[in-house]
Amino acid sequence: MTGWIMSIVGVVVVGVLIDVLTPEGESNKYVKGVYALIVVLVIASPIAKALKSDIDFSQYSDSAFDTDYAFVEAVNDDRKQSDEHKITNSLNLRGYEGAKVVIFAAASDIYEIDRVNVDLTLTDKNKDECEAEIISIVKNAVNCDDVRVYDNK
Repeated sequence: MTGWIMSIVGVVVVGVLIDVLTPEGESNKYVKGVYALIVVLVIASPIAKALKSDIDFSQYSDSAFDTDYAFVEAVNDDRKQSDEHKITNSLNLRGYEGAKVVIFAAASDIYEIDRVNVDLTLTDKNKDECEAEIISIVKNAVNCDDVRVYDNK
């Protein structure tokens, strides 16, 4: 690091000398252009060294990026409740008032719906008459393939 700073200081000193010693005119423009290129190369030289070296990022990842599982669980619970509410509203709009919707999601960092249960016990509908329609409504609402309809009447 000290060598790099000394290089920058040296280039600045050389730049002052070039500015003082070169005469005004057309060649001064080209000399300053070459000098600017050298300044950029000196300043960027540590970047090239860093790209060539093997940097061990594992020393930073152990404690700096720990997952906040309580937050992830709270967000997943909110998404689950929102999806349950969305399905319930879709069913209510189609005449299935009183249907109870329960979503079963995987306990992981990523919210994935495993299964959706729809209980028609509190409705006046019969499972055999409307199961296909309910499955279609649920699939359209949350894109879940495993939908189970129950009727405990």
